[in-house]
Amino acid sequence: MHEKKDFWQSFAGLLALGLIGVLTLPIAILPSLTLVQQTQPELVTLPIPLLVALSMIQPIILLAIAVAIGCLLAPRTGLVSLLAKKMIQRTHIWLRLRRDIPLSAALGLLLAALITLLDRLFLPFMGAEFQSLVSAEGNPYLQLVLGLLYGGITEELLLRWGLMSLFVWLGCLVANRILKQSTPVCQPTPVVAWSAIVLAAILFGLGHLPALAASVTLTTPIILRTVLLNMLGGLIFGWLFWRKNLESAMIAHAMTHVGFFIIGLIF
Repeated sequence: MHEKKDFWQSFAGLLALGLIGVLTLPIAILPSLTLVQQTQPELVTLPIPLLVALSMIQPIILLAIAVAIGCLLAPRTGLVSLLAKKMIQRTHIWLRLRRDIPLSAALGLLLAALITLLDRLFLPFMGAEFQSLVSAEGNPYLQLVLGLLYGGITEELLLRWGLMSLFVWLGCLVANRILKQSTPVCQPTPVVAWSAIVLAAILFGLGHLPALAASVTLTTPIILRTVLLNMLGGLIFGWLFWRKNLESAMIAHAMTHVGFFIIGLIF
């Protein structure tokens, strides 16, 4: 009974947090729908507000599944969310989180600089259609809000709290089967942890392709560029989740978008 209460307390809190990010999705969805309505009105058969609402159903369902998986498996794998612990144990999290903020913020800003540099190197090979898309990017302030809330919160709940926790737990099952051990709590080895980090990072990169495909024809260079650059972020955020906590990964992810914003203003 106590475990069920802990599960539902952490689930409700983290789901509510993730929904804040989902509510920013119209920032990304509305421009595409408006463009389609203007250029191909026959394809828009429902009111745009209804289409936006319908398009948010799938992310909400995926978020709920990922949060549930994380709340169930993360405590068994040694992976930590300070917010989840606070909801269950009523512990103070600021003192611990404060120690992790400088490293997480620095890694996020450095990652933004590295990704921007690599993106510039990739750009000549991306084709005219992709280059036009880049030059026509939307309002940077709205993109920052989307990056901070959906990227920094919701994507981390999906990819790290949900998927990475699942991969670590599965890796522990395989390792325990090989070693013929049976323990209620997984203590992931570096091999298990890094395997989970890499797998989640790959899926993080692949997950950016569908939205991109709605705006540009996917070519091999575009696919490689998108997956590799986003994988870099996934590796950093996954390492922070493993070695620190989920909130450190969220801070680094959010600060990466802050870095993109600052670089965009300067250059």
